[in-house]
Amino acid sequence: MKKIIYLSIFIFVIISSSNNNTFSKLNSPASDSAEYCIVNGDLIEGGGVKYKYLNSEVKFCCEGCEKSFKKNPEKYIGAAALWCPVCDEGDAKKELSFVNDGVKYYFCGKGCKSKFSSDPDSYLKNYNK
Repeated sequence: MKKIIYLSIFIFVIISSSNNNTFSKLNSPASDSAEYCIVNGDLIEGGGVKYKYLNSEVKFCCEGCEKSFKKNPEKYIGAAALWCPVCDEGDAKKELSFVNDGVKYYFCGKGCKSKFSSDPDSYLKNYNK
């Protein structure tokens, strides 16, 4: 009985790893270079809408998605990708945030949040080069 089970598992692994199995692949040549909006998942056509958020350029399908992103970037890029603009490190926390000109920024500590809130432009100029 064990031999039948092991043989079945072996055959399944061989069949599922075969190069001819294309169930999980799209056969469209455009699928390799297609870009999708991180807000709503729609295909980005043309150049899309580009926005530079601190050290990253983000592309959206429309200006509405750009606006949604600015209100809550953490929702779309994840807490692990948050960047503190004061100490210029990827250790920011979603609980420590400040909104400047309609864009939410995150910080690693209360000190960085305080420094940023008193003069945001001095920190943001480092990212607008």
